[in-house]
Amino acid sequence: MDVVIQHWIVAVARAADLEGAEDLSISSDTDPAIAWTEVARAGGVSPGQLAQAVAKHFRLEVADLAGAHPHAHRLLPSRVARKRRVLPLHYSDRHLWVATADPVSMEAERAIGRVSGRSVHFEVAPPSELDPAVARTYPESEPTHVLPPLDVEGRGGPRILVVDDAPDTRLLLRTALEKDGFRVVEAASGEAALATVAKATHDDPFSLVTLDLGLPGRSGREVLTELREGAETALLPVIVATGFDDPQVEMELFEAGADDFVVKPVDPPRLLLRVHAVLRRYGMTTGS
Repeated sequence: MDVVIQHWIVAVARAADLEGAEDLSISSDTDPAIAWTEVARAGGVSPGQLAQAVAKHFRLEVADLAGAHPHAHRLLPSRVARKRRVLPLHYSDRHLWVATADPVSMEAERAIGRVSGRSVHFEVAPPSELDPAVARTYPESEPTHVLPPLDVEGRGGPRILVVDDAPDTRLLLRTALEKDGFRVVEAASGEAALATVAKATHDDPFSLVTLDLGLPGRSGREVLTELREGAETALLPVIVATGFDDPQVEMELFEAGADDFVVKPVDPPRLLLRVHAVLRRYGMTTGS
């Protein structure tokens, strides 16, 4: 006789002493939405009550889907959010909180961490509320930025523009990026950055820009605005380096069109993680 490996939600129902829990038999490969529905029906509880039981069992929080940060979804591409059925809720420079109906999925945790460049923390939401929220937040298709392929005609890796007025910082970032296989061009001012991007050829465009927010003269925010207003650069990935560990500043950066941000002083390994994450969100495999 084959032994049925029970879905994790059965253990939750039994631990919560829900009615009919001992008689439940739900295979581990059952779709989460179906599993949640069966347990809720058998136990006579609402989806919200079951979410509370799941959260308590795994020592997690119940997700507030209505209170999700308006820009958190930008840290996760539509294809990942829809496939994993998750919704980003809040974020910091190092962490991302995500709503899920399957808090034991290590595959989802790894995928989200890989494309966001952050440590992932799950919060619990029932599928009946989560799936519609994901569908509303993410379109069926998303705009793409055409990135240069790796190792075409011996050119090497993706081309990155590092914009910072501090020579020591540019050297630090150039060294880390080139060691990781990227080709680096430097700019010491906002004016130089815009001119350099404008001169980039269609055959060898930039794949990404790292942009210091506190540039003298034309600020990083102004440079970002001009890039987003340009027909050729509207979708060019930009990571902003800011000296302000301030949620309001972070929100303003996302509103201005930044793809991500890092807090200064820049930690090269963290920046590399973020660079790879942003490029993956644009569909580019960087080989690391």
